[in-house]
Parts: sequence; structure tokens; C-alpha cells
Amino acid sequence: MFRLLGFDVHVRTGFLIFLALIVFLYQDRFGLWLAGGIAIFTLLHELGHALAARSAGAEASISLDFLAGYTSFRPDPRRPLSRSRRALISAAGPGVQIGISVSILAVMGVNPLSIDSARISDAALAIWWAGPIIGALNLIPVLPLDGGHLAMTGLETFLGQRALRTMVIASLVITGTGAVLMFTTGHGSFGIFIAFLLLNQFQMLQSTAKPGSKANPATRYISAEANGWQTGQPGMLEPGQRMSPWYDAHVALSKGDQGGAMGVILADLRDDKPPRWTPPTAATAEQLQAIVAVLPRDLPAGNDYSARVLADILLALGDAQRAGEYAASGFAHHRTSPLASVVARSAARLGDIDNSLRWLHAAIEATGAEPEGYKALLIRTMDQSPDFAALRNHPVFQGIRSALA
Repeated sequence: MFRLLGFDVHVRTGFLIFLALIVFLYQDRFGLWLAGGIAIFTLLHELGHALAARSAGAEASISLDFLAGYTSFRPDPRRPLSRSRRALISAAGPGVQIGISVSILAVMGVNPLSIDSARISDAALAIWWAGPIIGALNLIPVLPLDGGHLAMTGLETFLGQRALRTMVIASLVITGTGAVLMFTTGHGSFGIFIAFLLLNQFQMLQSTAKPGSKANPATRYISAEANGWQTGQPGMLEPGQRMSPWYDAHVALSKGDQGGAMGVILADLRDDKPPRWTPPTAATAEQLQAIVAVLPRDLPAGNDYSARVLADILLALGDAQRAGEYAASGFAHHRTSPLASVVARSAARLGDIDNSLRWLHAAIEATGAEPEGYKALLIRTMDQSPDFAALRNHPVFQGIRSALA
């Protein structure tokens, strides 16, 4: 990891493997230029997203991985992101990539609209592919590309929560049709890119499935092991109550059904019905980590209860960065004090005291529209959470605690 323009940049092993694979496949000067061009323009692309997020008041970090880069950002609790802001953040990445690469090509005397013009040198051809071409491909309206996120932002205006599933299905149709056309016309060089898109789209389709999959058994008796994930005593489900989806996912994993485990968690996150299950407090860290490992990197905001449980689990497993980012994205949809307090705890664990205090203020503001029990929960969290140990003598923290009391 390194920092650039104030952003954390995480370079995953997969990204280095991808660059090495390019060099190995070409084994010439063009391959070296192409690998270098992809590395630089991918970073510039993600910097575009990150800078746009920062301008909207969000904190951002960058990750570079196999075949992809992505920017995670946490909105300021006082400045929820509008649809237009989210669209601007999505467009900023390819915009920066195309703009800078076209400028470089112009200086080199290359017409960016002509591949024949780009063939004047290995460097020019590599920049042409790594800059404007890949940047333009990113604007194709299919998920998980930026163009897909832009299209989905527009669909949300008309379809609301149905926009994601509609966009995933449309993405599969468009990508599948494109794959058939490419391979039947002898243009299969983009095969690995198409496969990457289809794999992501199938995972997203499964994650948007409605509750009631085979990994969510409709049984009323709770075994000792199952109930141990919730209350510690065997018994019967109350009317309307259901098993924890985390236990259902554990059962699916024990049968080798990773897709079912992922599907039941993501289906629960998208279920807008009031939750009737308790968190998996008795599950081991190893059991929870196995479930988290099959979840996609981009998680749906979900209903506020299930989102808070997932964020708590991520924090308990030591992934404070992801826990904070996920809880912050959930807070943008559901302004609840439990979600804000998870972000505050995550920031405190990461040593970001100012951000932690800002989110505690947001949590207090949220309790004004919540039942009294939420304020008591926030007080207990501030008094007992080890994440706040270093803050308890801070005058602002003490002022927030006094205001709650």
C-alpha cells in the first residue's frame, strides 16, 4: 500500500499477476509498454473516481486487482450523496483516463480515432489501447463497468430498488450477445474480459435473487447447534420468526454450496421486511469468516438491520476499513444510529479520531428520530466498546456522552 494525493492505494497481488501475464503473452516491447500503460491509466482512472468522491465530501481509497481497479468511498454523514453526485463519481474515472491519454497521443502526433495512426510506435499503440480504448469500453452500459453504474443510476429514478436486478439481467443479455458476435466473427481476443464480466454478472444475478432459496429451509424446530448461533438454547421458532440467514449460509457452506451461502445473505440484505432473527453471536470467527469470504466485494446497502449486523461482523473479523465503508454506504440509505456507530468504531480502530467523532455526532442526530432504546444502545456502545478506549478522555467524546445522558 502507498498514498497518492491523500488516498490510500492498495496494490493486490492479482494486479501484479495480470501485468506479468501481459508481458509474458507478448514477450516484446509492446507488451512492456502495454503493461506499463494499463498500470498507469488504471491508477489515473481510479484517481478520477476518488477525486470526484472527495469533492462530494466522501473519503475514498483505491484498490488495484486482477483485471480491475475499484474505488471505495465513505460519504460524509452530513452530506448524503445524490443520484447526480453518484453519476458524476462513476463518470469521472473513464473521463480522466480518456482525457489524459488522448492529450498524450495528441502530443505524440497520433490521431486517437485511428489505429493506423497509433501504429507509429509500440509506445503509441500501447497508450492507444490502455487509454482511450479501455476507457471507452468502461462506458459500455453493462455492470460492473462504470457505464452500467451510470445506466443504473438513471433506472433508479423509475424502478427504485428493482433497478439493480433489471440492470443485471440487461447486462447479461448485452454481454452474452456481444460474446457470441465476437467469437462467431473471429474477434475472440477479448475472451478473458468477457468471461470476467459474465462471472461478475452471474454472481450479481444470484445476489439479487428473492428470499426463499434452497439455502433458507422452512423449518420450525431449532436444533441446539442452530440456535447456538442466536440465543444459546434449543427451542421453537415463534410465529413469524425465522432462522438467522447467517446460519442458513453456514449450512449451505457445509454442503459445499458457496453460491447458496452467498445468495441467502444477499437476499436477506435486499429483503425490506422487518427482521425476525437475532445476530449470530455464538458463531465462531472461523465460521463467520468462511461466509464473508464468499460474498462479493461490492455489497448491497440492504435493510438497516441486516446491514448493521454485516458491518458488525466485518469489524469483529478485523476488517475495519471495509466495515466502515459498508456501514457508511448503508447510512446513506438508512440514517440509523447503529450504522453510524459502526462507522465511528471503525474509524476509531483505524486511528482516525476526527472522523470517528463526526460519526458519533451523526449517530446522536439519528437517535432523535428513533425509539428511546436506540439512545441507550449508543450510550452502552460508547461506554463499553474497546474501540473507543483511546477516545474516552477526549473532550469532544466526553461532550457527546454528556449530551446523550
